[in-house]
Amino acid sequence: EDRLPPIQSGPLARSFARVRCVSRREAAPRPSAHPAMPPVVAEAAAAATAAATGAFNYNRANYFFDNGLRFGRFNTGYSMAMAQASMYREDIRDLTELTVTKQDTYHTVGVIFFVLNFQLIMAGRLGVHGPSPPGWLLGLYWTNICSALMFLVTFTWTAMHASARATAGGAYMLTRSVRLPIPTPKMLDKARTTGNSFEKQRVRDTLRIPFVMPAPKEGADETTYDPEVGNRRKPMWYRDEVKELRPDGDGAAPSSESNPEHFELYRGLQQEWWGYDVYGRIGVLYFMSHWLTAASLYSMCHVFGELRCLWPAWSVTACFVTAHFGILKLDIVNKPRPNSCTLPMERIVPFVPVIAVLGMSIDYSVLEPTVGWQTFIYFLSWICYLIQFAWALRLYDLAAPQVQNKEMAEMPGQPWWPVEWPLPPAFEDALYMVSAPKHLGAGQTCLQQEMKAAKGRQGLAAPMKKASQAPPPMLPWKLFRGACITTISMWVLIMVGRGFEQVNGERFLLKQEGRVERWPSHMQPWMAPWTRKGSRNEMCHAGGCDRRLGSISEHEIAVSAHRLVAALGPLVQAFDATTSRMPAPELRSAPLRSAGVSWPAGFHPSLLASQNGLVVALERSASQGALVTSGESAPSSTPFSLAGLEGLGDIVSANWGRSGLLLVTSSGALMECEGLPEAGSWPCRSVSTTPLPPSMAAATAVRLGSGRIRAAVIFEGEDSIVLLETDEGGSWLPGGEVHAPFSISGRAPRLSMRSTAEELMVSTSDGRVFRRPISGRDAFPTTQVGSLGSGMVFHDACSLSSDGIAHLASPSAGAAPVLLLSGSSA
Repeated sequence: EDRLPPIQSGPLARSFARVRCVSRREAAPRPSAHPAMPPVVAEAAAAATAAATGAFNYNRANYFFDNGLRFGRFNTGYSMAMAQASMYREDIRDLTELTVTKQDTYHTVGVIFFVLNFQLIMAGRLGVHGPSPPGWLLGLYWTNICSALMFLVTFTWTAMHASARATAGGAYMLTRSVRLPIPTPKMLDKARTTGNSFEKQRVRDTLRIPFVMPAPKEGADETTYDPEVGNRRKPMWYRDEVKELRPDGDGAAPSSESNPEHFELYRGLQQEWWGYDVYGRIGVLYFMSHWLTAASLYSMCHVFGELRCLWPAWSVTACFVTAHFGILKLDIVNKPRPNSCTLPMERIVPFVPVIAVLGMSIDYSVLEPTVGWQTFIYFLSWICYLIQFAWALRLYDLAAPQVQNKEMAEMPGQPWWPVEWPLPPAFEDALYMVSAPKHLGAGQTCLQQEMKAAKGRQGLAAPMKKASQAPPPMLPWKLFRGACITTISMWVLIMVGRGFEQVNGERFLLKQEGRVERWPSHMQPWMAPWTRKGSRNEMCHAGGCDRRLGSISEHEIAVSAHRLVAALGPLVQAFDATTSRMPAPELRSAPLRSAGVSWPAGFHPSLLASQNGLVVALERSASQGALVTSGESAPSSTPFSLAGLEGLGDIVSANWGRSGLLLVTSSGALMECEGLPEAGSWPCRSVSTTPLPPSMAAATAVRLGSGRIRAAVIFEGEDSIVLLETDEGGSWLPGGEVHAPFSISGRAPRLSMRSTAEELMVSTSDGRVFRRPISGRDAFPTTQVGSLGSGMVFHDACSLSSDGIAHLASPSAGAAPVLLLSGSSA
């Protein structure tokens, strides 16, 4: 007992104290029937018994203490793992919400701009409330607005797909992969122990004397290092706890390079929608670029064509140009790329409307429309077309994906995506892409991986689920590439069309709707509609007239009233006239005699016109004619052809006045041939007036002394003759109405007027000629010609003198026409 080391405190000290007391009590002599045991042996047995009892109590107390820690550690470990799993579920929600929020925003913007885009196309269509804008500007406008609509549809649908697929992927991960690690009842039963489980322990663990009998060595993996006490052995029940609660079937512990499985799985899911996310955002920019250009062009068309205001067109263009330049500067990063176009067209294309508004300012100005100004305007338009074409090529190049050579460095607060995603680098600051990380940050660990590894933090990396290794999905890029190629093709087509229009003539491939084409591109003269000339109210539609507080002088009111009466007077007289047909005037017969004119071979005239004793006979459809002159023995005819009538239709009537031969064609256009035919040709030019309505059955026109033109027209299905006169701008105004003295049935009659435009003459196919002065209401007697045989078919007639008339008639249907004369002075 004296040789035993002193023990200060603890269970072992109390056990040895009891051994000493027992030893002292048993040291007193007792009477015994057996032989006495040697004192040394007795003391040794007592000491061994006391040591065994103390060691047993010590190890039993340690066992129950470790079991309490075991169950507490089990609960704490799973509580922390569930808290970390909840954080992982928040990771999935955050990553999904980032994509869904962006795409829903794009979708909302797309729905709003669907309305605005169609407002520019349909409700705000140009050329409805005023003259149509120039063709060169409409080419720029329509190509931009249609490209904007195409990119609008593209990014709206990609945004819908990305949002729906990200939502589905996040729901799949939350319901199947990222779940809380809740222990099962079997695991809880294994974690807890009962009191009698100590009886199952090994004898060497229950009677192990601390510091004297070390724990058995089961392998190096059971040794842990404590810097304070060095290497220390663990009891066997700890090894049993590791085998029961943390089986190492899943491998070794994770290393610092390990990544949580939910990050790897989610990054694999992102492969299915990151392309739609990226090109949805790029589509928003491409749409807005084309829409801002189209809106600027539309605004200047509206301001010039309808409001007739110069400076507001420049100011509104400046607003759109500034906005366009700003968004391109924000979204596009001009990084050099191998084998790509490096011309920064995004710094040039916003200024296309500035060039266009300069051309429109000249196009709508009061400058004389010379060839030089027209060439300059077309030069400006081609600059705009070439810039837009280069911009379309640049858009294709910017949107093309690019394979990365190395992994991006992760920066706090900055977008990041893996090297496997070939994103366009030009938009890296505008895509706002955040992918699941590939590595955990310093000091971070995954408890679930450690629980699966069951070996602490040592050993090799534990095998885990990785993102699927598949080629990047290129379907979104293929769809977007198709939109870019379509835009390039549209610009090629419109440039080819513009070249054809400039060579062939503006809009000459389309039927003209009752208006004469005027340079530079307007279908009507440069005059403000709804105006009162010579007053400050000339721009009524721009807010300058009909103001209740405006002051108008009495002189201005008198002038306006005089103009109104002059324009409406003939209409009032026509409406006041009786609706019943006027009684037929006196019928007077006139004998006919042949003029003795021989026509050129194959010439079959059907129209006549005369001036100063000369007579012109014309074919209706072949633009061929003959000039009849009086010879020494008999009149002769000289053939000629009319030049400049191509594409205008048949000749309806001809009148020969002081300024030349005035023709009316079936298309309503008026052509004037000055002088006399020379070298077998008589050139004709277009008269700068609005064409007559195409629904006319018969018409004739003559130029007045003031330069204006008076026309008489019979419309199809009508028995009345309408008189029209042109104003200063060449538009037709009503001048009156004359009722025919006979019913118009069958072939429409022929109309002609004297060169002084004071007398109207109507001839029918049966030979009747009706003459009436324009200024009076009394008609001359109707002349019925005949006496050359019955069955004659009369084609046309014209006045020769006060009572002389030249007739063109065929002896029978289908026979060659002959020139006939009637009247005493003919």
